[in-house]
Amino acid sequence: MDGFKTRRVIRLKETDGAGVIFFVNYFAFAHETYELFMEEIGYSLGRIIQQESFLLPIVHAESDYHRMLKLEDSITIVLNVSRIGRTSFTVVYDYFLEDEELAATVKTVHVCVDKTTLKKRPIPEELRQALEEYEKA
Repeated sequence: MDGFKTRRVIRLKETDGAGVIFFVNYFAFAHETYELFMEEIGYSLGRIIQQESFLLPIVHAESDYHRMLKLEDSITIVLNVSRIGRTSFTVVYDYFLEDEELAATVKTVHVCVDKTTLKKRPIPEELRQALEEYEKA
């Protein structure tokens, strides 16, 4: 389980009437993990929005569910960067139960755009280097 890791417990508000995690929360958890990761590598979303000349919107998201997650399950989310292109990068989030069984995988693709024109632009070199530290084939 290499990569950037975060842990959490599934709470009541994150489940449906059967006590199973509501599917949209897989994406919410992924984004929370992404925000923590970006802070860790020195690119908090606040910094990007307030100080940088670029934005990193999500242009694609997908998920696969391997095992149900339910109320009070304790999970570890492991973030790895699976691909870094010239203007975009792909992030993979693997959700593991305490027994290290893979429960779900979420992928997001982020594109680097100029903050003013919203046109694609190359990923800044310093950010690219930070992302490469978590790149996993």
